[in-house]
Amino acid sequence: MAEDLVSGIARVECRSEGRGEEKPVAVIIAGERFEIVDILDRAFITSVEAGNPVRQRLWVELADGTRCELTRETPNGTWMVKVER
Repeated sequence: MAEDLVSGIARVECRSEGRGEEKPVAVIIAGERFEIVDILDRAFITSVEAGNPVRQRLWVELADGTRCELTRETPNGTWMVKVER
């Protein structure tokens, strides 16, 4: 992922997978919808202290070739997006 990233809050559309996992299918940034065509990598970040939230981090590629990093605290946190410029 490039070091030149722009951060912000985004809406992420997800669909449920058979195992109960959500799969992101689109990102909505400033009212514009971008389809996610590939999940390049994913990570779950936990704390050593019990009860602290778990962060979900995904690196995705959009239909226009743009790459983004999506992060949220699970299960119901707000998605944050970092867009590669």
